[in-house]
Amino acid sequence: MSRWKRTTALLAAAFLGIFLVVQGIQKPEPKASTSGGGEEGALVIVGGALSPDNEEVYNKFLALAQAKRGVEKEDLKIGILPTASSSPIESATSYKKDFVRYGATEGNIDILPIAVNNDRSTEEDESKWIDNGSDEELAEQVKQYDAIWFVGGNQLHYTTTLLKDDEETPVLEAIKDIREEGAVLGGSSAGAAIMSDPMIGAGSSLGALSDGVTDRDNYGDAEDNRVFLTEGLGFFEEGIVDQHFVKRGRFGRLMVAAWESQHEMAYGIDENSAMVVYPERETIEVVGESGLVIVDLADAKKTKDYPAAMKDVKISYIEKGDRYNFESKTYEITEDKPLITDPYYQPNSANTGIFGEDALKQVLTYDLIDNTATTAVGLAIDLTDEDRGEGFKLTFKETKDTKGYWGKIDGVESYAAVNVNLDLAPMKVKLKVDNMKEKKMEEFE
Repeated sequence: MSRWKRTTALLAAAFLGIFLVVQGIQKPEPKASTSGGGEEGALVIVGGALSPDNEEVYNKFLALAQAKRGVEKEDLKIGILPTASSSPIESATSYKKDFVRYGATEGNIDILPIAVNNDRSTEEDESKWIDNGSDEELAEQVKQYDAIWFVGGNQLHYTTTLLKDDEETPVLEAIKDIREEGAVLGGSSAGAAIMSDPMIGAGSSLGALSDGVTDRDNYGDAEDNRVFLTEGLGFFEEGIVDQHFVKRGRFGRLMVAAWESQHEMAYGIDENSAMVVYPERETIEVVGESGLVIVDLADAKKTKDYPAAMKDVKISYIEKGDRYNFESKTYEITEDKPLITDPYYQPNSANTGIFGEDALKQVLTYDLIDNTATTAVGLAIDLTDEDRGEGFKLTFKETKDTKGYWGKIDGVESYAAVNVNLDLAPMKVKLKVDNMKEKKMEEFE
């Protein structure tokens, strides 16, 4: 089927009002509550690199906060935690301007004085705020907010300041209290990493699959690329979260982190996108530019030692407008993306940089669910010598449960790939280099 024909079919499906549901029937989305209290607040978990122009994500955050008390945007009270940033005031002020741009009132937005680093752009030494998580007056102030935003940076700064001797500080307790009453929590990059417990602090996909996990802070250690697992803040209890996900090829480290922390489910949200968690609906919605990877280890198997081999990992990728119910493990794919019944692309070739930028999306979509091939291969290789290397072979396979969807949303191509089977195994490679006869350059006058 041509792209033009597929677009025509898409319009027809939209006209008929078809709503696609994978592996079960979902109820229509209920309207947001306009009364305060009684429902745990939503989470807006952003995968980093949030653009000030991302109207969809900012408006979603503000609208959910607005629903807490049924107030207008201009009456929302928002607290911004600058804690993770190396320039806390500068970073928080940037977000404050963005919230004002999308309808909040500047006087109702506070930058909360909890930080680790000094911001050189100000006269005050913000590093003196390091113990303010224990400030009872600040905790009382937090109780007035309809929403809290966690800026990006170093996620360990949040746990350093909001957890003391493995106990929650008064400020963290206050944040959890207002969320129980409906307040919305959101954050980007480091502000996304803290949402689960445990939390991923560092590490690479290749390092995690090769050497496993560590409880030592190895950020910046070029010799140690194991995935660093440590305590998070635990707002999201349905699995472990990672960020900058597709752009930085982090699904290898996420699988290892989930396995070693005994989490059946894991979620990787990409840049300039949000996974919006609705606790009362047991649902996650994707908002923004890119997508969300969902890893299901329920049927997976793994070797005891590292380098790791794994079998029967279930992996899915969804984009804006799509939803996942984490209780029933079912997907709602937006009606803008019909089921792919006639794949567009021809047989694929192995992707030799599977942990590279956007490689996972390429393999799951163009190379598999929208391809006549039913298997796609990804390779990750680290050269140990000039002609030898070690790495992993990843095999993505369609099964009877695999579904693919394609369409255009606001003129932009969008995919969903649901229930793809993934096996991976370590491998060693030997490079064969053909010696070419040296050619002399012609001399030009």
